[in-house]
Amino acid sequence: MTDAMHRGGPDDEGHFIDATGTVALGHRRLSILDTSSAGHQPMFSDNGNLAVVFNGEIYNYPALKEALQNIGYQFKSGSDTEVLLHGYKAWGVNLVEKLEGMFAFVLYDIEQQQVFAARDHAGIKPLYFGKYGGDFYFSSEVKGFTAVQPDWPPNLHWRVYFLAYGFLPEPITTLQNVQNLPKGNYMLYDVATHSYHVTPYFKTDLTVNEQYKKITYNEAVTITKAKVEAAVKSHLLSDVPVGVFLSGGVDSSIIATLAQRFSDTTITTLSIYFDDEKYSEHAYQNAVAEATGVQHHTFLVSEAEFMQQWPEIAASMDQPSTDAINTHFICKYAKQLGLKVVLSGLGGDELFGGYPSFQRSRKFNLVKKIVQLSGTLPALALDYPYKKIGFLHQKLNNAEYLYYRGLFTPTDIAKILHAKENDVVTVLNQIPAINVVNTAPANRAFLYETGIYMQSQLLKDSDVQSMWHSLELRVPLLDKSLLEWVMGLPLRVKYPINRHKPLLIDAFKSELPEIVWNRKKQGFTFPFERWFSKIEVFKNNHYVPKFFHQKFEKGRLAYARLWGAYLARTYGAFADQALNQSAYYQPNGNLFLYLAGFSKMGGIEKVNKA
Repeated sequence: MTDAMHRGGPDDEGHFIDATGTVALGHRRLSILDTSSAGHQPMFSDNGNLAVVFNGEIYNYPALKEALQNIGYQFKSGSDTEVLLHGYKAWGVNLVEKLEGMFAFVLYDIEQQQVFAARDHAGIKPLYFGKYGGDFYFSSEVKGFTAVQPDWPPNLHWRVYFLAYGFLPEPITTLQNVQNLPKGNYMLYDVATHSYHVTPYFKTDLTVNEQYKKITYNEAVTITKAKVEAAVKSHLLSDVPVGVFLSGGVDSSIIATLAQRFSDTTITTLSIYFDDEKYSEHAYQNAVAEATGVQHHTFLVSEAEFMQQWPEIAASMDQPSTDAINTHFICKYAKQLGLKVVLSGLGGDELFGGYPSFQRSRKFNLVKKIVQLSGTLPALALDYPYKKIGFLHQKLNNAEYLYYRGLFTPTDIAKILHAKENDVVTVLNQIPAINVVNTAPANRAFLYETGIYMQSQLLKDSDVQSMWHSLELRVPLLDKSLLEWVMGLPLRVKYPINRHKPLLIDAFKSELPEIVWNRKKQGFTFPFERWFSKIEVFKNNHYVPKFFHQKFEKGRLAYARLWGAYLARTYGAFADQALNQSAYYQPNGNLFLYLAGFSKMGGIEKVNKA
């Protein structure tokens, strides 16, 4: 298993098997804090009764370490991993409530024959668990399960979810009996009885905090600024250099500005650009670089490099996704610069209302009523995005989200997979619905964007691609204290009508160049349309009908449909086996090409114009 994930931890490797041969732990290390051998994992308690493997960072570990030292615990390293061992001895499972950071860990209490596993509050770091025969496994990536059990059976329905969402929404994976440990949850597994129980310790609660009911907008701006500053400062904790992804947008510009302010050395920032000026954000990036004094690097992603790199991009994906290509390239260049840690602005749009869905949600109920009154006519529209109205004709879990961001309606998925539409709906409804009952429109958008899109695509893709390049990607805007603050604010303050990320922008616009904060949002986009049209495997492949490619060349088909088709046919060693074994539906090879991408250009802004 650890060999399968060696790229995410090239600095060190460790294994442990208990005396009974019942429990084994393995770890690949990317050294960030205390890069010496004292940080080796698995790490053991002084008496040898506890062993832990840990992926991530605990940003408040200095404070926790001091608290533990004050009650008698002695530390042998400067690693945050050791806090988990002493913290568990001091506080038991309540340890997780004290942690601030991104983490996934598995701790084995040898004396109690109990395994304690946990995942951070926002699900920034992945943690999967699965059962095969009589064995129980944990892994940071799904590929770990097939590494230890090559015959692990596939989830025969994963393509249904992929066609609907463009990724696999948690807890779905491509493997049978393998799922995510939910964010903000911990698990206790009893080794003797082979039983386990999952318990939430952090919940997404949008109830207005009593203290904030009368808060003014200006007061909220002031506190937001202080909390973002504290988050960025804590995320700079590292014994190796820290860089920043600088796109030129508001979120990354704030991160870069604060990172430089709180750093004793010059911060390295980086961005990518293309030989087509309509995709360029040079002006915004340069403005931030000049204002802050960061050392900014730009990298040209050429058509030739894209052509050479795209097979590796497919190989790098732990789970299929239509939107990981941009992250792959920026992480690749960060590694070339010698960086091990980078900060990203991910989370700003989701927390502060940066997506059009936060405004469109206010009219959703009206749209739904119109669709229901109009019968089936809208669903007969020939092209997307209009066809997505079809999501509203079904009693479908997360229908509102799919209306905003979905790829193919159940009607079209049924055609693609030669299945019955009712069966497709049944499969899609196996995913628990996001609970939006009696929830205000903008809060519904928050729940959908954070609970589905960010959780299952953005965070997952970011972690997989950064780990592929031996890089740790941190997201200060998902800091636990900041997230709790935003969730507890009244709507009138955090999501005013017809304003784009008001709290965040007003908190920092005095520190940002006006060209950065006073502009239209631009998605993180690539000139894929032109590049994909030249890849021969798409032109000369019996799975790609001639008419399909012609439609793509005329601009009537999104590039990611081709990309998704490639993934559907090549993803995983078990892909063909899954097709052959499925008695539930038999996909037609040609129709696999109807795997639609989020948008014509792949950018966030255009996604929401659907």
